[in-house]
Amino acid sequence: MSDLQAIADRVEIEALRGEFTDAGMMRDFDRFASLFTQDGVWRMPHIKVEFVGREEIRAALERLQGL
Repeated sequence: MSDLQAIADRVEIEALRGEFTDAGMMRDFDRFASLFTQDGVWRMPHIKVEFVGREEIRAALERLQGL
């Protein structure tokens, strides 16, 4: 992998992290879930839970936000 590609990858990862944080803070559940692939998994090992797929991830975030 070239240095330029590694830099571009890092920029994209950081942008994704920003979107993830912003969507969660803004309670934009649809945008948050859209950041995962259809079969993506959101794991929180510190509380031993995981949510699979966009629909389950969206529903979990809504429950976790207390809505």
